[in-house]
Amino acid sequence: MCGFVGIFSYDPARPVAREELEPMLDTLWYRGPDGTGYLVEEGVGLGFRRLAIIDLEGGRQPMPNEDGTLWVVNNGEIYNFRELAAELKDRGHRFATRSDTEVIVHSYEEWGEKCVERLRGIFAFALWDRRQRRLFLARDRSGIKPLNVVFQRDRIAFASEAKALLVANGVERRLDLLGYVGGAEIDPPLARTTFDGILQLGAGCALTATADGHRVERYWRYRPSEALRGAGPESPVESFRGLFEETLREQLVADVPVGAALSGGIDSAAVVAAIVRAGRRDIRTYTVDFGDDATEDVHRARQVAAFLGVANQTVPCPIDAGTLETLPFVAWAAEGEFDLGYVGRYALARAVSADGAKVLLSGQGIDEMLTGYWPSYARYQEAALERYLGERVRPTYRGWPAFSERVLEELASRLAADDAGAAPDLPPLARIVAAELRAEHARLGTSLLRFEDRMGMAGSVEVRVPFLDHRLLEFCASFPEAERRELFSGKALLRRAVGPWLPEGIAERPKLAFNKSAPAVTRLLLGQPEGSPLRDLLSRDVVESKGYFTWARCDALLRARNFAALDHVFIVHLLDELFVQRFDPLRFSGAAPGVTRERGRFTRAG
Repeated sequence: MCGFVGIFSYDPARPVAREELEPMLDTLWYRGPDGTGYLVEEGVGLGFRRLAIIDLEGGRQPMPNEDGTLWVVNNGEIYNFRELAAELKDRGHRFATRSDTEVIVHSYEEWGEKCVERLRGIFAFALWDRRQRRLFLARDRSGIKPLNVVFQRDRIAFASEAKALLVANGVERRLDLLGYVGGAEIDPPLARTTFDGILQLGAGCALTATADGHRVERYWRYRPSEALRGAGPESPVESFRGLFEETLREQLVADVPVGAALSGGIDSAAVVAAIVRAGRRDIRTYTVDFGDDATEDVHRARQVAAFLGVANQTVPCPIDAGTLETLPFVAWAAEGEFDLGYVGRYALARAVSADGAKVLLSGQGIDEMLTGYWPSYARYQEAALERYLGERVRPTYRGWPAFSERVLEELASRLAADDAGAAPDLPPLARIVAAELRAEHARLGTSLLRFEDRMGMAGSVEVRVPFLDHRLLEFCASFPEAERRELFSGKALLRRAVGPWLPEGIAERPKLAFNKSAPAVTRLLLGQPEGSPLRDLLSRDVVESKGYFTWARCDALLRARNFAALDHVFIVHLLDELFVQRFDPLRFSGAAPGVTRERGRFTRAG
């Protein structure tokens, strides 16, 4: 939901010009087609674009408290806003709207910066405390919603997307390839982005700025196995099932139609089944059809929809020459690495929006929490140890055999000796696995969650990810090793919890690679005639003029048809064209490419 921009000056007497905020905000037109709002005064300026989802009439932003001493802009949803509002009213706070965003200003009044610990949801917000002349920025626990910042000599600029900051005064336009590849540090409080000097506030982090400077603090971190799951009357499967159903009920709250992505796998099927169990058989589901390679996915999605009695719309997204027309806008919205699966998600978002919905529920995140990409938890342990060894010793150790648990523990003990301070209550192998699980969660913010947010918002649709509710995360993090071996292997916890809700065969269906049906971008690109603008981004002239790569290496990749590597060459060059060489903040304004199927091709739609 929405997008915002802002500028904070360390000098309280220095005005912030609305004329600077407006072009910054214009770059985010697709994040908020339902209205704009501004707050500009000495020392601070906020701009907001709205996608109206809750309290359609009263939820305008920037939003104040009762006396106008606090103002907030928020991108996201606070799922527990009704409970918080009731508690705050009992404490004497007066609400002027039914909006979930208003609980942020009253929570800040009541609990100060610790208010973020009371919020349950997906959010990135900027709060201006006029009395204290304090700016408070915060991001949700998993980094589902983005928040970019630039630190300049005398001020801080911030925005939902990096492109808005490229418009700000004094910000140079350069790519940061360390940011593009993800950097070396896991889950830093301020992370690099694809753009030099533009940083991303870390997941579960908050930034406070005053005239004296700024500080960044972490209020939440994913901590697997640092506390054992407490014994209770319910089995782990029953507890997970109950918590999952409660989460889905909360995330269905909206004053607009809500849809769900349905891929044919167990993760998205579980989300739709829980929605139906919450009494919402009117939910509409959407499945991307990439063509022949995705026939099985489409068939399984239709099977699930028919079994649950919900509507399902197949969204055609053939991967052909017409796909190339969409790539510049996908790169513009993604602001980083992407693949043709991004085109499919954008197509789905456009279909959802055209169908009248503004919210889409997705099954992302559970694989990272339950080691779902691996055939067993034991194999995940081996892979975690292999990664640990490769990072701390030398990268030539690869292809480990299936060692016994005794040998794994012995190896882990030797390797982890220098990390004795990390979770010292855990055995060495468990400590290494916990670190890998933390890294899996941290990587979500720059990969799958960026995919969901950017492509959803590119189609003016908010994507919600119920598996990443922080209570579910903390529950999954609390399993001791003995229970993980059983319940994480093959995502047994999820399969046992939701299997009875689904048609036969879906709960047992093996995990498939994400975006498996989408080929490499350059495989499609190199099928085009020489001289086409996008293919030319792989030409010798372009490679040598841009200077990011050597032509000898690129030529070898082209002759070997190494599409995985060539994709990065193409994407970096396309990002350079869009954001450095030919940057136009309004390049796609009002005319983003559509994905309507017409005579076998994608067509442009206004």
